[in-house]
Amino acid sequence: MKHDEQQLYDIAEVCRMLGTTSRTLRFYQEKGIVQSTVAPFSARRQYTMAQIEKIHNVLALRALGLSVKTIAELQKKDTDLKTALLLRKAQIIATIQVKQQEIYTLNQALAALTDNASEENWQAIACLDRPTSQELQKIARICALAVIEGSSQELYAHLSTQLVSYMPLEVYERVREDTLSPLGKFIALDRVEIDPRFPYVFYAIAIYEHLNLCIKIVFGRDRIDGLWLTYDQSQRS
Repeated sequence: MKHDEQQLYDIAEVCRMLGTTSRTLRFYQEKGIVQSTVAPFSARRQYTMAQIEKIHNVLALRALGLSVKTIAELQKKDTDLKTALLLRKAQIIATIQVKQQEIYTLNQALAALTDNASEENWQAIACLDRPTSQELQKIARICALAVIEGSSQELYAHLSTQLVSYMPLEVYERVREDTLSPLGKFIALDRVEIDPRFPYVFYAIAIYEHLNLCIKIVFGRDRIDGLWLTYDQSQRS
């Protein structure tokens, strides 16, 4: 069925179409991520088909776990739905791989305890076939500089196959450009530090003219399984 792009749909009808509530639509409109149209001689909210499609996209992103704040930022950057979904998919995969690494380490520890191994043996087993923290930190620094300098080929040489498949180069470059554009002039790479809770998570802090950039890097062995760019160092998770 072909819809008239100029036709207005009452809020109740939109709720039926999208399987949501008027309270939800009002909340999203108050947050500025959806819009309605005020029809003549009517105080009720009404929507064009274009507005309904945008609401559908917002509901889809919320169902995938994106926060209202994140959706608002994506809209501000004019990020299309496909790009947003690819980014969310990459984040979920990276989270799964982090948990898998934790399970691996726990299994190694359990095996060591079962065998009554000494603490020294347990540490050796937990680190088996894994690069040292110094080696991972060196790779993290190289990749942080690659992000800052726009050396995509250098960065992608250190990404896992799965992350490359879930974060195509064109998606990464667009996100990088959007993220770095408000920062101003690059001043210095301040530091690259390990997360005290997780030995395979690193944070690179870059100082810019207007804002600092935090690059979160999650390793799976010697390859990077997760990569996040944020403005606030306190947003670690």
